Amino acid sequence: MRFFWIFVLCFYFIQCTGIQKKSDYNQSIQNWNDADSESASKNLPKKEENGFIRILEKSHIDFFNGNNKFNDLETLADKTKNRLRFSASRTLKSFFYLETEEGYYASEAEIIYMHILLGLYQARVGNFEKAKIEARYAGNLLSGEWSAEGQFDDPTLRMLLGALWTVCGDWEEAKIDFRRAHQLKPNSNVYRNLANMPPPKGELVLVLGGPGAEPKMNPAVNLNFIRGLRNLEFKTKGERSQIYISNENTKENLQWEGDTMNWYSRHLVRDNEIAELVEDSKYFQRMTTTAIKEGSIGTAKVGLGILTGTAIVAVGAGLVYIGAQSSGGGEIAAWGIITIGFGIKTGADMVENAYKETKKNVEEDLDISGNYRYARFLPEYIWITTTKESLKKPILKSKSDKKHILLEPIGKIPVRFGFVPDVESKPQNP
Repeated sequence: MRFFWIFVLCFYFIQCTGIQKKSDYNQSIQNWNDADSESASKNLPKKEENGFIRILEKSHIDFFNGNNKFNDLETLADKTKNRLRFSASRTLKSFFYLETEEGYYASEAEIIYMHILLGLYQARVGNFEKAKIEARYAGNLLSGEWSAEGQFDDPTLRMLLGALWTVCGDWEEAKIDFRRAHQLKPNSNVYRNLANMPPPKGELVLVLGGPGAEPKMNPAVNLNFIRGLRNLEFKTKGERSQIYISNENTKENLQWEGDTMNWYSRHLVRDNEIAELVEDSKYFQRMTTTAIKEGSIGTAKVGLGILTGTAIVAVGAGLVYIGAQSSGGGEIAAWGIITIGFGIKTGADMVENAYKETKKNVEEDLDISGNYRYARFLPEYIWITTTKESLKKPILKSKSDKKHILLEPIGKIPVRFGFVPDVESKPQNP
């Protein structure tokens, strides 16, 4: 029992110190919104430099720099494979084996995307056999029921996996994933066409859109009062613009496909029991402290509002009395009545403002969204097209000419990747 409490205290301490928060990302988020991948990578927070989140975020961003250094990502992926291999349980606790050295629990989407990304890095430097190993591994994770909540599958991950197989030159394997993407999203003409067409004569173009979803506080009525207040939801920022790719005298419209909200909702569900226990304990302490503080302040402000209103009403009543006792005091009495009305209105306004201010302060104090841990910068959705010929000088365009990144094609069957933040660039709040 002593060792258990030592573990809990150490876990609590780790959670309180040294972890990356939303405010640490302000500059890198701004850079990513500007499609400045080099600066976004450079300005990533350094608190968890060797951790899962930092390595995945940096590797994802650096892919769009044309950077071919991926040793850290490869090492991380190998460690993850080893841990997965030694856990056979499918209960809720089966996910705990994915805990990293820094105490982070990765979601299925993050792990699968990590292997797809590593495969793309391997293919870009010509290691196609190693790229196929990552593709098979990612496919096994998508096809197997390895989590307590049931089988995790996702059309966007299937599309990315199909793109990896395409890069490796295996169109038949790619079509299996395109077919599965279509099964998951039957109304998609793009997935259906890809699943039934021969390899593109030109290129497969895949553009990642949106700067990445952000968690927001969403207080909800819940039987568990604490958990109701801790309710988080993810919000996307991308505008889902219509874009096309121009190449000299031709242009191809890119088809917008789906979104990745399933990645984030699963992330919330898979938050582990131990972390939730510790967080709930901390949250309960924070809630209690906030309630006492704001309750005292709010009560004082409400009391002041009542006293102020009462005092003004008393003055007005006095004026009415004086006016009634004086000859020709009608004007004084009228001012007294006005004063009474003003007193009632002033007191009511002060009470209402006190309530609103207290409610706002409580919500701000209990908002834990800024501390929620997950891999940022991953796509919110994708655009897809195929071309009939190789693109010589392609440019991505939209109605508002959004900032973008467009890479050179890679692979035995050429696949060209791009990124469009698809947001109006705005300075981040400090």
